[in-house]
Amino acid sequence: MKIQLDPETRQLLELVHSSAPETLPVHLVGGAVRDLVLGRPVNDFDFVVPTQSLELAKKVRHQLHAVGFTLDDERQTGRVILNQGKPNEIILDFVIYTGGSLFEDAKNRDFTINTLLLDLKQPEEVIDLLGGLADLDAKVLKAASACSMQLDPLRVLRGIRFKRTFNLEIELQTESLMREAAGSLAQVSGERIRDELFKILAQSDIAEAFRLIDRLGALAPVFPELAAIRLQPAIYPHVHPLWEHTLQVITYLEVLLGSLANPVGGNTAIYMQPAKEMLAQYAEQVQDLLSQPIQAGRPRRSLLMLAALYHDVGKPLTQTQDEKGRFHFYGHDKAGSELMEKRARALMLGKEEVGYLSLLVSQHMRIHHFSKPGIELTDRAVYRYFRDLGAAGVDNALLSLADTLAAVEDTLPMEAWKREVDAVGKLLAAWFNRQEALIQPPKLLDGQDLQRIFGLEPSPLLGEILAALRETQAAGEVRDEKGAIDFVYQFLESKKQEGEPHED
Repeated sequence: MKIQLDPETRQLLELVHSSAPETLPVHLVGGAVRDLVLGRPVNDFDFVVPTQSLELAKKVRHQLHAVGFTLDDERQTGRVILNQGKPNEIILDFVIYTGGSLFEDAKNRDFTINTLLLDLKQPEEVIDLLGGLADLDAKVLKAASACSMQLDPLRVLRGIRFKRTFNLEIELQTESLMREAAGSLAQVSGERIRDELFKILAQSDIAEAFRLIDRLGALAPVFPELAAIRLQPAIYPHVHPLWEHTLQVITYLEVLLGSLANPVGGNTAIYMQPAKEMLAQYAEQVQDLLSQPIQAGRPRRSLLMLAALYHDVGKPLTQTQDEKGRFHFYGHDKAGSELMEKRARALMLGKEEVGYLSLLVSQHMRIHHFSKPGIELTDRAVYRYFRDLGAAGVDNALLSLADTLAAVEDTLPMEAWKREVDAVGKLLAAWFNRQEALIQPPKLLDGQDLQRIFGLEPSPLLGEILAALRETQAAGEVRDEKGAIDFVYQFLESKKQEGEPHED
């Protein structure tokens, strides 16, 4: 099979070819060739050679004036990065054959669709050693060999991603091989699991991906804390068993964010309408927020989906039953937060990402209380909410909506749903439209003012006073410096009556 290369790719392949000794065969292999066949853009190139891989990488790095380093000494893998950190970043990896020959190297790869080759001497002619072209055409995912999955169990997760990216059917024998290797995922480094997981989280219909992960036996090795929720039945008022509820929360999050249609056959479209109308006012701002990384370039949206996966993980640990037979899960948010933190650290996520995930799980019940009958969401309550959650309060509001609807589906009284939508609407309006007035009111007094006006010494009391003053400002009870001074006098007087020491 012949393919047409775009000028940029042709030029890059010619540079690599000209950098190699004349007698050294150099082949482009793997996903780059697959994507070139499919007419997809390529920014990640893998080259295999029988020897001198590190020397070739060094030569190419100099030719391109790019960044480069040794990625793996054992396999003699060199990496070259062109346009590092820019939107047009290109990665080139150079590695020696595994198995001693090009054919053995192909058999040691993951799936046949990733064994296609281009000889850089004839870069428009696709070399197909294992039938990858036919499998790609037939939309079949087939292991490159019987030992492909055991060679690297991470390929189980990669296979799930490939199936969904290219709309493939997993061959039955390959599915068996993936299932057999799934247990060994527990021995794969958290860093490698993390990187593959976040590629899956970047796709749409994430719940379906987790159903497949579960079906192939990979859920417990990757997320051991979730094993217990798979056994939890539906407990009133929930209409789904806990695992299905969890997946439905993820689905409804995607529906609310506009990346997935309302589930076919469901009766929740009428509920989605008022929620989507409310969210439409902030759609661009929400999308912008969720597209930004919290740390290390991983998008906030993917982290939100991971928090949704773990939001009820503490329920099996905290389940109790009262004398009337009713079940309770007191403290499941705190227990779940601790489990989320443990898993986030095992996945080698950054400190800020760990904090974000554990915060969302610990706070996911908070908005439910705001939407109870007779409860008014005051400006003071809105201030306290964002004081505790910051920007994550927006993400938590979306999670709360999805959680509410997934819990009871169309048995939810519409008036109860509208109360929750209204509460979320007020929170989003505060964050996006009333930052200065309600979220971060301007300082009327500072610590030096407190020391000068009231004769206070530096102490934790200063911070306590300023925090209370700020909250009172947000509630609209103090609007100017005079009002702030009067408030502090009253605050100190109340402290005095409580018997707490302060300066006269």
